[in-house]
Amino acid sequence: MIRMIRMIRATSFCLAFVAAFHAFASEAQAQFGLDTQPEADPLVRIDATFATKAVVPGSTQFLGVRFRIAPKWHIYWSNPGDSGSEPRINLDLPEGFKAGPIVWPRPVVHTTEWETTFGYHEETMLFIPVTAPAIIKDPSVRIGVKAEWLVCDQMCLMGAGTTSIELPVAKAGESVSSLKDDPRSAFAKGLACIPVPFQKATGTIARLEMADGRMALEVTGPTGGSEKIVFVPDLTPGVASLGGATTPATISGDRYRILVPLEVNPDNALGKPLEVAGVVLFGNERQDPAVSIRLPIKP
Repeated sequence: MIRMIRMIRATSFCLAFVAAFHAFASEAQAQFGLDTQPEADPLVRIDATFATKAVVPGSTQFLGVRFRIAPKWHIYWSNPGDSGSEPRINLDLPEGFKAGPIVWPRPVVHTTEWETTFGYHEETMLFIPVTAPAIIKDPSVRIGVKAEWLVCDQMCLMGAGTTSIELPVAKAGESVSSLKDDPRSAFAKGLACIPVPFQKATGTIARLEMADGRMALEVTGPTGGSEKIVFVPDLTPGVASLGGATTPATISGDRYRILVPLEVNPDNALGKPLEVAGVVLFGNERQDPAVSIRLPIKP
C-alpha cells in the first residue's frame, strides 16, 4: 500500500511538472506574439533574408539569419563567456554555391553576481557570406537554413529551427536592388551592428607589445563621446586573454587606451595560426558602436 501511494505521488508530480512546463512554454509563446510554431523553439524564432533581391552569378553576398528572442531571454556570441554556447548554422546550398564563416554582430555584455556572458537579446542577425557560381542554369534557387542554439534566462534550453529562402537568378546586365541600401530593413539594421575593423576606424591603433615581461595587446583610439569602453576577447586557440572577462579602457580626454595581457601557448593552437581577436565596445546597447581587433602573433 505504501509503495502504491509513493507511485501515485510520483506520477502526480510528473504530471504536474509537464503541465507546468507546457503552461510556461505557452506563456512565453503568448508574450512573443506567436500563434503556432511547429518547427522551432517557442522562445526563439528564425527567418532568412538575402542581401540582394536576386542572386547574381559569380557574386558573393550576405545571407542574414535573423533570431527573434522572447523577452528576458538571450542567446550567445561566438565567445559565450563564462557559460553558454554559440549558435550553429548549417546551410543547404544549391550545387556550386559556397558559404563562408559566420560574421557576428557586436555582443551585449550580460553580467550577474556569479558570471559574465556575451550575447544577444530581443533580436539579432547573423550573417554568412554566400558565393554563387559563375553559371547558374536554373531561373531560381532555394537556400535552406538549419540553426541550433542555447537560449537562457533563469534556466537554459536547447533549441533548433529551420527556414529557407527562394531567390530568382539575375539575368546578365540586370540591375539588382540591395537591402543594405534600405535603412528601414532588418537586414540594414543588422549590418549596422557588425563591428568596424580597427584598420577602418579613424584614429584607432592596435598593436602587440611587451608589458611586465608578457605579450600584451594595446588598443588606442578616440572615445567618440563614450564613457564606458571595454574590450571583449574572442576565442582564439593558443591565445588567451588574462585581462578578465572584459578589460575596461583607461580614458584620458577624448582618447582611450586598453592593455590586455596575453598568454600564448602554441601547443594549444590546434594547428591554426596564432592570433589575438576581440571587439572594443563603446556602450552596452545592441546599436552602440564597436571596433573589431584581429592581429596575427608570431610563435
